[in-house]
Amino acid sequence: MNINSTKCYCKRILSLICAAGITASLVQDGNTEAMFSSTYFDTDNITITIDVNDIVGEISPYIYGINSESDISLLTVNAIKQSDPSVSSYNWENNFTNSGTGTASSNGADLISNYPPGKWVNPALYTEYLVTKASRFNIPSKYVTLQMMGKVAADNDGDILSSQNQNRWNDISFSKTDSYMSQPDISDSTVYIDEYVSYLVNRYGYAVDGGINGYFLDNEPENWAERFPAAITEMITADELIEKSAQLSAAVKRIDPTALVYGPSISGIEAFTNLKNPDDWANHSREYSWFIDYYLMKMNEASRLSGTRLLDVLDVHYHTETTNGLFEQVIDGTDAFSNNTRMQAPRIFWDSTYFENSTIAFLNHQHIPLIPTLEASINMYYPGTKLSFSEYNFGAGNHISGGIATADTLGIFAEFGVHMACLKTNTENIDYHKAAINIYTNYDGMGSRFGDTIVKSDNGGDIMNSVYSAIDGNDTSILKTVLINKNENNPKKATIELFSDVEYETAEVYCFNSTSSKIYRFTEDIIVEDNSIEFDMEPLSVYMLVFSSSELGDNDNNEEELIDEEHPEEDDTEVTLATDKIPAVITTTAETMPPEHVSAETLSSAGTTVNIEDIPFPDDIDISGTAVATVQNEEMPEQTTSKESSFEDNIKVSKGFKTVVCILLGGVLIAMLYVVFSSGKKIQ
Repeated sequence: MNINSTKCYCKRILSLICAAGITASLVQDGNTEAMFSSTYFDTDNITITIDVNDIVGEISPYIYGINSESDISLLTVNAIKQSDPSVSSYNWENNFTNSGTGTASSNGADLISNYPPGKWVNPALYTEYLVTKASRFNIPSKYVTLQMMGKVAADNDGDILSSQNQNRWNDISFSKTDSYMSQPDISDSTVYIDEYVSYLVNRYGYAVDGGINGYFLDNEPENWAERFPAAITEMITADELIEKSAQLSAAVKRIDPTALVYGPSISGIEAFTNLKNPDDWANHSREYSWFIDYYLMKMNEASRLSGTRLLDVLDVHYHTETTNGLFEQVIDGTDAFSNNTRMQAPRIFWDSTYFENSTIAFLNHQHIPLIPTLEASINMYYPGTKLSFSEYNFGAGNHISGGIATADTLGIFAEFGVHMACLKTNTENIDYHKAAINIYTNYDGMGSRFGDTIVKSDNGGDIMNSVYSAIDGNDTSILKTVLINKNENNPKKATIELFSDVEYETAEVYCFNSTSSKIYRFTEDIIVEDNSIEFDMEPLSVYMLVFSSSELGDNDNNEEELIDEEHPEEDDTEVTLATDKIPAVITTTAETMPPEHVSAETLSSAGTTVNIEDIPFPDDIDISGTAVATVQNEEMPEQTTSKESSFEDNIKVSKGFKTVVCILLGGVLIAMLYVVFSSGKKIQ
């Protein structure tokens, strides 16, 4: 066995250890069998234990994020990121983009259409929109997606005919060998991305000073050839992507070493495994278990060559790929089967016994659960790199199942130490997605949030319930618990036992459920006796329980100042959110917190910690043959600006239908096995 094969084997063992170790830390010794067995259960009565003194880890505030194209009115988030599918073709100099696939490949001004045409001459309007939106809604951290594909839209002239294809694109370059300009030269045929970053730093400041906090190395490069066929004709290879990533990151770090770099921003298990280019991946598959390993190792090598860390955060996208019993995508479904499947789908992040109903997950089950496997790759190939899911979505933004899946996902991200995450929605109405985020970030409408330190919670292995608990720092006087009932028809009675040196006296209760996405507060607090309560959970409901060791002030404000994203002049309008219970006050401002950045005093350099003045920025740093130009910024004029589905109890279908579905599933499984083994493919 060669050294690379040994590393691959060790990484797989490490991923299993991570999965087992993290999961085991969430349960008591007497309940590990329920957590690890493939047979889970759903009961009407459960016991939940919370050990306040058993700290699991810190919670990153940046997991409560959203993508900039979403409606964020009445929502409290801490991070916002550019993510439009056409962003790879965005020309920051003229603000035009290419629509990509569809009826025709077309150049236009879609990304900045909310601005009047007279302002289109101002560069980087798409980022101005991001910064303005972040400022308006008091979002502390904002992220820009940089172009790495190689081509960006040259004009605003509509459909591209094959005969004129070459003239409708501008080339991109990561490094300009001349001075950066306050107004870019749009007469040449080249767009400089380092000049883009310089422009943003001059206008908004360094990340450490509140400027752009992080940069993404483009968006889903594995889809470039399919999405932009007029610009890219061949699938990108692993080495090409890594070379581009290292070059662009080096340019970013030279201009703003306090900004974080995120990559590779690929989407789905197939991309994680082989970059959707199996022919190319065959060149590396004998030595690495999946593309993620190769990417991390090569970015680590490039970092050591350049003298500075080129990848701060391993970023991936995950939009659920599971299907319902009719093999339809759950993310777009609202039938009962899809709804119940959706609520179980977040288990793919952490549960080694969860089997997602999708072909790609079946063929790559060795990489599931995702978070422990990704963390194992990081620990082996680029230690110190953080983990991000800058796009995630399980669908049903306007259905309680979507709210439950999102609330469960955020709890998982908190518990497993994910650094950053942004919801990427696929529908316009996302009221339940908003409720799921707000239950963590602003459950009472006055800025009250989930804690910043996760503590151990255990629900005994009930797959139709999840529980997450947190405190602030080491302060155990207040305990906050998110409790989820995924059962569609039955309530659950939970006996909640608190293990703490603090004697809790009362618990405030906030909730949203299948009746309404509006978060309301129970009219009466729960009395806690001997650190134990019995709590009835309604079907399909999400709760925030705030345990306190002393009386809290009453919240007598039953109304709310709603901020309408489209009508800011109406910010003072008062709207009642609930009628039968005390409504929570829903605002859009997050608690003040420092924006994300690399510390100016202790910048990370090639995986080590050094002082900022010690980082080498010579003119001749060479990443794969491309020099990085010296930064020459000019002054710029100011511009305005538990986790766990018993389908038997929840899906009302006939036995005959179930039998047919089982037969079909069995047939598909046999067919897939036949294809795999007959082709001689070895599933690792």
